[in-house]
Amino acid sequence: MPQTHLPSKYITAVCIVLSAVLALLRFDSLQIGTSYDDAHYIILAESLAGGQGYQLINFPRPQIERNFPPGWPLLLAPFTLAFPKNYDALKIVSLILWLASIPLVHKFSSKRIASPHLEILTALVALNPLMIGSSVTVMSESAYLFFTLLALTLFDKSEEGNAGWLICAAVLAFYSQQIRAIGIALTLSLSVILLLSRRFRDFGVVAVILIIGFAFQSWFNLGNGGSLFSSGYETQALSGSLAEKAYRFWSNASGYFNEVLAGSLIPAFGARLENTIGFVFSAFNFVVLALVLTGMLTWKPKLEWAQIYLAVYLAGVLTFWNPQVGSVKARFLIPILPFLYLHFLNGLKWLTKGNSRIALGVSAVIAIILIARNLQDWRSPVRLQTTDLSIGASWIAENAPPGAIVMVNEPVPAYAHVKRLTINFPKNDRDLEKYIENQGIDYIVIAPPLQSPRSSKLDKNVAETLAFLRSSPKEYRIVFEDEKNNTSVFEYTGGAK
Repeated sequence: MPQTHLPSKYITAVCIVLSAVLALLRFDSLQIGTSYDDAHYIILAESLAGGQGYQLINFPRPQIERNFPPGWPLLLAPFTLAFPKNYDALKIVSLILWLASIPLVHKFSSKRIASPHLEILTALVALNPLMIGSSVTVMSESAYLFFTLLALTLFDKSEEGNAGWLICAAVLAFYSQQIRAIGIALTLSLSVILLLSRRFRDFGVVAVILIIGFAFQSWFNLGNGGSLFSSGYETQALSGSLAEKAYRFWSNASGYFNEVLAGSLIPAFGARLENTIGFVFSAFNFVVLALVLTGMLTWKPKLEWAQIYLAVYLAGVLTFWNPQVGSVKARFLIPILPFLYLHFLNGLKWLTKGNSRIALGVSAVIAIILIARNLQDWRSPVRLQTTDLSIGASWIAENAPPGAIVMVNEPVPAYAHVKRLTINFPKNDRDLEKYIENQGIDYIVIAPPLQSPRSSKLDKNVAETLAFLRSSPKEYRIVFEDEKNNTSVFEYTGGAK
């Protein structure tokens, strides 16, 4: 087996430093709430920290959470308690977990690929703009990646005969599933590899751990009115007829393999360039996918936990279906990018017959592309292209009473900025005036919807609400207005409160 030498450790340290520098440059690239899920995690973490159960406490009448697993909010809860309303502290937690994942990538891969490909792999993972960008948000990808890699690394150690490492790996695998529902790929593949390798005694130990864990998870979910596993994922992945499932699978596969996968590994083309020189992009996409596939087919050993996990994870991603937010997303590939890079380099190694000079040359070009993409995002961050949630909301955070209730068109994402209770606009043509009075609403934020690229155009119901508010200036007093961004804040002054 290849050994880890001191120079390799130095290279890993340099990779960590470079990744940290790029992450800090991009620390404010994405505004809190614009990913939606990040605000969701924040609210759930604050609910747990405040002893209010597992619910969305941004609403005046808290809503029990039935879709998001509790692992990531549970990890964030102590930090929301220590740093109340300081969401940068939560981003730092994510960043630390990301940086800690880099040496785990090196450690895990050191038994599977030799130098210099090992160091190249570590560098490519550490510089990947998708992974760095995710690390400076309150999303769960970095945490999931860290605990997945830690579980896989400890499983390697368990093969030396220490059952304690296997128990730790099983516990971490289950916890990874509590961070993201797709983590069931990790627990399922662990059981499969133990059975296929005829480690029946170890399988029995792991089965007991997982049964206890699943029993607790089911009890927790059912107690909240959810399902045995995950209401959201079961609806998105398991609903529909066999024909519908086949169509979804094929549609997702086409999206990932034609556009997303290659661009996630080597983001050499932007959307405009892809449209301009589509044939070049298609050829590039084919080469990258061919190298990844070659790496998979020539991989030895064929039977190991990571390989089965990768297959099950991909199957899970390809069956996911949510047309409202999009079923094909590059961020879904983040947890498996280290494994895809590993196969890419293994394919390159096989094609060049182990010629390290070619590998170093190709990897140097890729590294330059990765760094350039990170710097591009630093100079032109995503937040400049997305609706600014802080406009109007920051005025409320500074001026409204702590107990105020705010009506906004995005109550979950806006919560991190208004820092007050939030509620949505009325639906189904409900009487607006009665709704405002019955819900005890104090402020109304009129703003464009959360979208990218940003627009100043209001949704139809928001525009109608604005017209109604302006027609009753005595009851609805305007306290903030930003004409450029078509955003205004009204205070409700009439009616019995």
